[in-house]
Amino acid sequence: MTDNSYTIADYLFERVAEAGASEVFGVPGDFNLPFLDNIIASDKLRWVGNTNELNAGYAADGYARERGFAAMVTTFGVGELSAINAIAGSYAEYAPVLHIVGAPSIEAQDSKRRIHHTLGDGMFNHFIKIVEPVTVACAHITPENAASEIDRVIRMILKKHRPGYLSLSPDVARLPIYPPSTKLLDGTEDITSQAALAGFKQALTEFIPGKTTTLMADLMVHRMGLQPQLKALIADTDIPYATLSWGKTLLDEHSERWAGIYAGVASRPVVKDAVENCDCLIKIGVNYTDTTTAGFSQNIDESKVVDIHYERSTVGGKTFAPLALKDALQALHDVLTSGIEVTPKPIDQVEAYEQKGADDEQLRQDDLWHIIADSLDDRKLIFAEQGTSYFGMSDVRLPIGVTFYGQPLWGSIGYTLPASLGAGIASPHKRSVLLIGDGSALLTIQDIAVMIREKLNPVIFLINNDGYSVERAIHGENQPYNDIPNCNWQIMPQAFGATEDNCVILKVATPAELKEALNTVQNIEDKMVFVEVVTNKHDYPPLLKDIAAALKPKGA
Repeated sequence: MTDNSYTIADYLFERVAEAGASEVFGVPGDFNLPFLDNIIASDKLRWVGNTNELNAGYAADGYARERGFAAMVTTFGVGELSAINAIAGSYAEYAPVLHIVGAPSIEAQDSKRRIHHTLGDGMFNHFIKIVEPVTVACAHITPENAASEIDRVIRMILKKHRPGYLSLSPDVARLPIYPPSTKLLDGTEDITSQAALAGFKQALTEFIPGKTTTLMADLMVHRMGLQPQLKALIADTDIPYATLSWGKTLLDEHSERWAGIYAGVASRPVVKDAVENCDCLIKIGVNYTDTTTAGFSQNIDESKVVDIHYERSTVGGKTFAPLALKDALQALHDVLTSGIEVTPKPIDQVEAYEQKGADDEQLRQDDLWHIIADSLDDRKLIFAEQGTSYFGMSDVRLPIGVTFYGQPLWGSIGYTLPASLGAGIASPHKRSVLLIGDGSALLTIQDIAVMIREKLNPVIFLINNDGYSVERAIHGENQPYNDIPNCNWQIMPQAFGATEDNCVILKVATPAELKEALNTVQNIEDKMVFVEVVTNKHDYPPLLKDIAAALKPKGA
């Protein structure tokens, strides 16, 4: 007999905690309020309320990137549709987020009446259809399917590293159920074919010797949690390496073997030569996008490539599958250290940075990001908004141990502010550093209030360049649609709870002022530091100029 005090909601949130979350993000609504009480009562989970559902989704995404799983709760219709932009971004960029939606009661749905937060047509399955393309699994929870569907959806999220969706009515949530008797991931199947693995190793053994070799890593290594395995491979070989901006900070960027960030025609000569002119390019977890390759301008002969991907690998165009990335990476390590001839591609040294502008002159984009990078340490989580911040910071070396995050595929402006909040909660031993433009900040600035409430103490660099600079670089440099309302950023944090006790607010416009502000940042750990950085609205990072030229609309 089941214990009537243990409910379906208890089962769900026990599984959420087991999957790796200790916080749940979201916004309350009448259809989810009853089972939010289960989160409050839990000794394994903590509720983190956001200022709106979109920000909750972004925060969950940032949390998932650090923790490997996140959960958020919204209400039906209005709440879930507000969050779907964030969920789509999590799908595009491989962030494993569970979206739990509080739905009208079973009785209300069966009545087919005009219930609030619906379209008034008596239909209650519209929104699950909308979310299907941006999730790997979704389900309506019923008393009969609760245990199996909760487990199925969460397992798929963890397996595919992408979002899932559960719709739960409060009357169903309070029904009794048996507690789980098995672990969530018991019996997870190994997808790798041993025959494919053996064939892959043999092909590597025959393909690599006698060829100058470069390694290029990217996003999927991080999403699969394989950074230690990749770093071990680098440590045990002499091969030079690069990443795309999506995979920035996967590897040591201060090593003599670091070629740089590869970006197609926008690449610096050193990395372009290392990647495009080697005889064997080993790609690990690489996904090309238009913004990371300057409009798919990569010039790579696939017949020279070893491509290790999520569930398959290729050697010189021959495919080996099914083959999990972690198993293929281990096989590569084994082969490269087996005694075969491995010839590193010779590379030139990356030129050292020298400041372009004088300390007392207007701060330039080609100095700004280097100066900030030089102040960072290995406890920092860098969130760079998809604009001048992302392209500026992509092009500079960051210290080993720093983690760099952006959103170059989905590219939803405003994403990084709540995402840095979520990551900061996921990894409280690290400190978030947010790099965001004034245009992007206007979309999600409200969650500064949540940062202050949560006592996260991030460092926020608000780039005040008077509008949508990334759009100006692409088209309409002086058009009014790239302008934004004029804001007093110096008082903005105060509107969301900043005081002298919890926040330091600074403003800089020259290299000297920025360096002084960074010295202040180094000495303040127990407060948020908000730095308004003023730059010229027509000044763009060098990498952005090159990529913008490749992305300009035809005929523009």
